[in-house]
Amino acid sequence: MSKLDYVISYETMLIEAANHPEYLTKIIDKNKGVIFSKRPMKAILKESALYHNQSIKGHLEVVKSKYPTMKKIPLMINPTLSIIMIPTSSQNNICCKWLNFIQINKYMKEKRKTKVQFRNGEERTLPISYYIFDKQISKATKIISMYLSQKVEYKLKSDEEKIMMIKELIDGYTLDE
Repeated sequence: MSKLDYVISYETMLIEAANHPEYLTKIIDKNKGVIFSKRPMKAILKESALYHNQSIKGHLEVVKSKYPTMKKIPLMINPTLSIIMIPTSSQNNICCKWLNFIQINKYMKEKRKTKVQFRNGEERTLPISYYIFDKQISKATKIISMYLSQKVEYKLKSDEEKIMMIKELIDGYTLDE
């Protein structure tokens, strides 16, 4: 592994800026607890995606081609496991937190904020309105379904090609008689 000291996985719950003089990123992992990294959040996101054979740049191009007006795009880190990280604000905002969609159990409105409950029962109140967070969840759902439909289309094309090959083989066999 290159300089990467943490790889986003199914167990990653949240990534945020660390309020620490030495560390840049604070990671909350379901199994490992709180982890601090000297790497910037953007580097962890990008390198984790690459680790899982995914390109953030390519992902953004695909999403923008399908949904040209979408902003604050959730990032697909691992399409096989549907690991998609949801930003709470613009990625350029130092206060942006990234939540793993798959680890969110439920979320509730709390004044002008949103309380998120993770699958392990931990709760976090985020400085984002319920309406905006709900839109972010909706974007993540659209992106996951886009990836799933691509897998299904590819599989169908493969099966169709197999059937065509079998038909050609049968046709060729019957012509020889």
